[in-house]
Amino acid sequence: MSFTTDVKKEIISRGLGDDEQRGAAEKKSGLSAFVRTSGNFGVTDGSPNFFLVSETENVAEFFMSVFSETLGFELFISHATMDKMSGRDKLLLQCPASRASEALQALGLLKRSGDFREGIAASLIGTESRKIAYIQGAFLGGGSCTLPGDGAKTGYHLEIVFPQRKLARDFCALLDEFELIAKLTERKETSVVYIKSKEMISDFLAIVGAENSLRKFSQLVEKRDEANRNNRAQNCLASNADKAAIASVKQVVAIQKLIEKGELNDLSEELQRLAKARIEHRLMSMQELADYLKVSKSCLNHRMRRLLEMAEHIESDKNKKTDE
Repeated sequence: MSFTTDVKKEIISRGLGDDEQRGAAEKKSGLSAFVRTSGNFGVTDGSPNFFLVSETENVAEFFMSVFSETLGFELFISHATMDKMSGRDKLLLQCPASRASEALQALGLLKRSGDFREGIAASLIGTESRKIAYIQGAFLGGGSCTLPGDGAKTGYHLEIVFPQRKLARDFCALLDEFELIAKLTERKETSVVYIKSKEMISDFLAIVGAENSLRKFSQLVEKRDEANRNNRAQNCLASNADKAAIASVKQVVAIQKLIEKGELNDLSEELQRLAKARIEHRLMSMQELADYLKVSKSCLNHRMRRLLEMAEHIESDKNKKTDE
């Protein structure tokens, strides 16, 4: 079962609207959004008509019930088809042709002039509860939410597909009232409102009342964040280990030059001890080497720089003689 399915089931079981207000107005708002995101509109014999397409049986049943309760007559399943791309069944819900115009007007989808409305009717989102219901209905009709490891090629992604740009822009403005910042893009002949921020997706789930899905989402986010932190820590340790290994090799090469030139015995006791310790313990970090010699790391770095500088002088003298 996908995460999208979980969210939609939870919205359906909860009902349209907020916790305090779930009446007829909220049902109408949610139903209107569902019809806009899952509907196909046209004109038959000079009269407006529409049918709905749903890939989820329980969503179709839910809105058939809401449609009947809100408008007083029923949608009917005209037939079912198989989507070749997704492999899922699609249910086609038909409105009686004689009642289509009435339904569209009641849902704020048809103007008095008989033209289809492009944006969201103000009456559908006049209160916070109606706004929430509209967001819920839109997600149930055209929404999806994919998580990393849930068939998503990218990271967190929530989207709702709309048939028109004006409608999608109005919906973005609606989300903005809840401080949900969504982006808008075009996909073929549709407009897609999407959110990729995990914080925003979390807030969206809270607004639509999908509390169980929100807990699951939060647990996944925490688990992935912890894994990412561990990976960064491991990468940092590996990087530091690589740098330490490179530094150690450079130091050993420098000390070997001093040994080859017979200059090691002319060094102070402290530098001789450091040179011998580095040769014997090549894998030690500078901190480990400092602890081994019972000196501070700062002191050890100072002594090591002196050894490196002496080796550089030897190399410089060698190059001068070569040039001569």
